[in-house]
Amino acid sequence: MTDMEKEYIGIDLGTSSVKVLLVTAAGVQARAKCEYTASNPKGWCDALRTAVAELKNTVTLTNVAAISLSSQVGTYIADSGEIISWSDAAGKSELDEICGLVSNAEWLQEIEMIHPSLISYPLPRLLYIKRHFPNCKAVMMPKEWLLLELTGEAVTDYFSWRGLCHSTKKAYSSVLLKRFGIDFSLPKVASPTDKAGCITKTAAEKYGLPINTPVYVGCNDFFAGLLGMGVCKDDEMFELSGTSEHIGAITKHLKEGAFVSGPFFNGYATYGGTKASGIACDFAIQQLGIEKVTIDSIYRQPPIFLPYLCGERAPVYDENARGVFFGISNTTQKQDMAYSVLEGVVFSLYHIVEALGLKVPKRIITGGGSAKDPLMATLKAALFNTEIVRVCENDSSALGAAMLAMVGEGAAPFEVTKNLVDYKTMAEPNPKLQKILLERYAIYKKLYRNLEDTFKDFSLLKGEI
Repeated sequence: MTDMEKEYIGIDLGTSSVKVLLVTAAGVQARAKCEYTASNPKGWCDALRTAVAELKNTVTLTNVAAISLSSQVGTYIADSGEIISWSDAAGKSELDEICGLVSNAEWLQEIEMIHPSLISYPLPRLLYIKRHFPNCKAVMMPKEWLLLELTGEAVTDYFSWRGLCHSTKKAYSSVLLKRFGIDFSLPKVASPTDKAGCITKTAAEKYGLPINTPVYVGCNDFFAGLLGMGVCKDDEMFELSGTSEHIGAITKHLKEGAFVSGPFFNGYATYGGTKASGIACDFAIQQLGIEKVTIDSIYRQPPIFLPYLCGERAPVYDENARGVFFGISNTTQKQDMAYSVLEGVVFSLYHIVEALGLKVPKRIITGGGSAKDPLMATLKAALFNTEIVRVCENDSSALGAAMLAMVGEGAAPFEVTKNLVDYKTMAEPNPKLQKILLERYAIYKKLYRNLEDTFKDFSLLKGEI
């Protein structure tokens, strides 16, 4: 079997579905996807089995050299079977307590980053589990569950446990664990390109994967997605959309004061993440329809929309924030409101980059569902005053996982990226449109500041008679 014939499988255990890609050095050869019937281990198990069976309808899986994984993070599985989802509100008081007891200098020393104000990061969630599930003995995330299923080994990577792990030491912070009395059994820590084990006989029979195939640890879906987008150079700006969206850049140094700035494969990933932008786009599609939406809406003074349908992360960090249409008039049309939703999502991305103080380069590499939308690309190119390109591979996290399998087997990272990642230009800058958008963006920012207290009041309403 030549190197060109070798096959690599990338499995992405996402928030709503599992994606499986089969890749060779020549590119993606086959793919499969299956949505979960339930967001728990049984649902993940059933979906993976179905996806692999679908994949085998196209290819034989006789030349598979290695497998690697990516998955959602921020979702935790207690040994009782209890699932705490990444979108769950559990851990708010624990986060406040932790951040009040750990200095920025200590965060840098223990985890190589300043802890972001996110309850889905490991320490607040583990402290929450300790207090609410006192008999819990072990905690893991979805990827570790899958590695255990496939190889019999409970192992993780330091990127998936950012916020508790030190990547250079490949270890959890014993100082932080001891301080907060966290004594659960946690998966052992390795590098994303370390081998976790091989497909066991049981896993081969259960999932249809080739027995004894090496399985590499992989990493969180976000970082795997960046690899699958070819983001690996200093100062490269990225935007990766999905249920939430992440926008930022690879920087040479850790950026203190950033929402998130921590070790990446090369340099530091400095970025902010929204909570509901993908949900907002789905809302526009389902409730308003976007088929007739064009840029012409902007010339009819459409409403301005805050896309905080279930709270927001960066840069406002407000679980009470909600979606708002501002400026509806008797001439407002349905497609104008749909336009406003898409524009509001783009405004939320610009808000993050502005708050981070990042310099916008000559292009932004985009990936995920919204990267295909020509109107959103037009808005991004105009507002950011830069070229917008999208990665041609839709399942960038699964592709990134397959790349990690290739690197684990000895391939050079740069060569893997160069050979497997292609781009398509989506939109170019438009100074005239930028002027209009910046005027509307100024109102967008003012709206949240003016409504912040009202959001809190609204959250206290019970709707009871």
